[in-house]
Amino acid sequence: MAYSQPAVPVDTPEPQLISTWQMLWRQRSTRTVLAVYVFLVVLIFASKAVSSSYGSIGFVKSVAAIATFTAIASFGQFVVVLTGGLDLSIPSVITLAGVMFTGFCAGSSGNVAWALPLICAMGAAIGIANGIGIVYLKLSPVVMTLAVNVILSGVVLVYTNGTPKGFTPKVVVNAIQGDFQGVPYVIFILAGFAALASFLMSKTVFGRFVYAVGSNRQVAYLSGVRVNRVIITVYAISGLCAALTAIMLDGYGNQSFLGMGDPYLLLTLAAVVLGGASIMGGRGLYIGVIGGALILQTISTTLSGTSLPEAVKQIVYAVAIIAAVLAARQTATSS
Repeated sequence: MAYSQPAVPVDTPEPQLISTWQMLWRQRSTRTVLAVYVFLVVLIFASKAVSSSYGSIGFVKSVAAIATFTAIASFGQFVVVLTGGLDLSIPSVITLAGVMFTGFCAGSSGNVAWALPLICAMGAAIGIANGIGIVYLKLSPVVMTLAVNVILSGVVLVYTNGTPKGFTPKVVVNAIQGDFQGVPYVIFILAGFAALASFLMSKTVFGRFVYAVGSNRQVAYLSGVRVNRVIITVYAISGLCAALTAIMLDGYGNQSFLGMGDPYLLLTLAAVVLGGASIMGGRGLYIGVIGGALILQTISTTLSGTSLPEAVKQIVYAVAIIAAVLAARQTATSS
């Protein structure tokens, strides 16, 4: 009886590669991110209808530079939302950090070395306080962070007496307003920040724990995840990101001012939702949140070039955000 020679196995990486791409495409978060950036490209080209200078490389660089502030503040909101929470204290943390940074530095570049880490530590400490109130006092994230936001608003008024003191040191101004070969430094800052943030959320144990807590807190706890520690940490990260945003805003505007953080409550929440993160927690990618921030800034910049009344601009802005979210969702669920 003849026996056939067993076939020699042949490496076939192509099917494996195709299988990997198919697996990525099946993930709703991936499809949503792609939809967000497709919508962004459409918006950029559509902006030419308002002005011929819009939609150019210079326009894109300007939009990306200004969107950096929203993108960095939104990372803090993003990690909080991933756990099923919300941080409504971001506006006051930004304002308090901004006025304290300029007050401490008083325009001296030599003071940045100690003022910058001190302000960042203060932002993280406020976040820790939020987390402790939520975890141990059993307050809802909305109640706790909103209360802290109001408290910090009062602290800002007491500290400044209605008028912020000092101004931004030259070294910070140059770092934020400068450029390299026509590309603003803040775009490089955003690229580096995005790389670190994405690594943290996708390649570390902490990132996996955050997604686990947001997906099912009880299961995460039974699996050995220290849920309380994770929740406190994400609020600390949110406070830190708000403080970093404040320092960058000081550099962009050369000084601090009352209410400088007020727009960032809506902006951070809109960027997170627009970027495809689930408000219920457990799903989303930071690269999508960056796309959301870019979309928001593109819409804002385009509207600023129109002659529409300010009230109409706000209505169009809100409608455009809703349309962007619906378009991203439709694309993500269509395949």
